[in-house]
Amino acid sequence: MAKDNSAFHIGRLLNKVAQRFPAAEQPEVFTDIHLRVSQDTGDVMAFDDEDKEITRVVVDEWIESPLETEEFYNMAFNTIRDVIDKGHYDLGIMRPYNYVLENESGEHISEIYVVDDEDTTILGAPFMEDLDADLDNFINNLLKD
Repeated sequence: MAKDNSAFHIGRLLNKVAQRFPAAEQPEVFTDIHLRVSQDTGDVMAFDDEDKEITRVVVDEWIESPLETEEFYNMAFNTIRDVIDKGHYDLGIMRPYNYVLENESGEHISEIYVVDDEDTTILGAPFMEDLDADLDNFINNLLKD
């Protein structure tokens, strides 16, 4: 069985993005990082807000993935989020900025990661998907007492 190098390839992509937007004392760039993934080709492309391509990589393991579309995007989301979280990429972009997951047509799928200030980073949807139910349960338990 072949080794899954998807995290390695995503790390390469994010390092190229970091080279394009090096950390700065007073960042002047205002953009989000849009990551477009293709289930057919394995391409992962990074774009800025003006739809200018920053860089791209091919994740061989993602080419013609047998996963259903939603499962594929969940897997891509989790892989990208984990690499961002472990890599602590410090970009020279004005905060707050987002890493956004998009399909190959550029349609929004999910916020992957929000970088606000040095003490705050917010993980995207799967991390928070049950938040409403958890808050409702919390309030109901408080009201019982």
